[in-house]
Amino acid sequence: MRLTSSLRAIAAVALALAGSAVQAAEWKPERAIRLVVPFGPGGATDLVARVLAANMSVTLGQPVVIENRAGAGGVTGTAAVKDAAPDGYTLLVATIGFSANPALFRFKKLPFDPLKDFTFISQLDVVPTILVVPPSLGVTTAQGFIDLAKANPDKITFGSAGYGTINHLAGELVKAQTGVKIVHVPYRSGGQSVAAVVSGEISALFATTPTAAGYVKSGTLVPLATSGANRVPMLPDVPPMSKTIPGFDVVEWQGIVGPAGMQKNVVDTLHAAIITALKDPGVVKKLADLGAETVGSTPAEFQAFVKQEVKMWFDVAEKTGMQAED
Repeated sequence: MRLTSSLRAIAAVALALAGSAVQAAEWKPERAIRLVVPFGPGGATDLVARVLAANMSVTLGQPVVIENRAGAGGVTGTAAVKDAAPDGYTLLVATIGFSANPALFRFKKLPFDPLKDFTFISQLDVVPTILVVPPSLGVTTAQGFIDLAKANPDKITFGSAGYGTINHLAGELVKAQTGVKIVHVPYRSGGQSVAAVVSGEISALFATTPTAAGYVKSGTLVPLATSGANRVPMLPDVPPMSKTIPGFDVVEWQGIVGPAGMQKNVVDTLHAAIITALKDPGVVKKLADLGAETVGSTPAEFQAFVKQEVKMWFDVAEKTGMQAED
């Protein structure tokens, strides 16, 4: 009798634990989720986030609301998410600056550590850029650009939408891998940097593919190379920079992270919603129109990718001396 009672008690505990496990695996949001974009509205990251948020809202049954928190090259919005509750209701759209900021701010106090202060959920995409120059520069190939820069140290300029953006970092990688002395000219927005290269105010720009394509097709700008390892569908005749600089590969990317300490069941639910979005043909098409190629990684894969990126940008900073300016 006692044995039977004991078995019943054990069975009851087992059922309770099993029930708890099922309940934990079925986390569902009960209110709106904030998706923080650490830049202003209308930029590439904001547009990607809005495409994702619309799809996730349907999957999760709760609104996924974009919150633009610009400032300090993405640091302001990133720090805000770091300090949020790790309950799944505040997420960040991380970009290449997320991994480069530790190197850029190595002589200042950065209010977060990308590898310790966040929970990784999934990488969303990669976004190659195109190195473009005005026709007046007189070069038509990446090798011609490098040769011109070597012959004119500190005379050739490259623009960006600010420190830590893909335009800035791609230029720094050119410096690190070739030894050329080209000068970074930061602007307040991507639009201003594009206007500057079109007018000839600056010598070059790593522009987003959709932006570059329009100016290239009109003959306003000359494409020299893609920043990624492969050619891009919008401009299939433009070779990758790696044909000129072996091993060169740098792209903008976006991914989703949350504050450190998020529960696995919460991460699993959010990850599943993200992967569902990235497999949706409509989402894939919209992102492709923005120049993005979908990825959709596991949390562990995304964390490993960012760890590798952090190391790379410290190596680049050591070679070029790049750092964020006030």
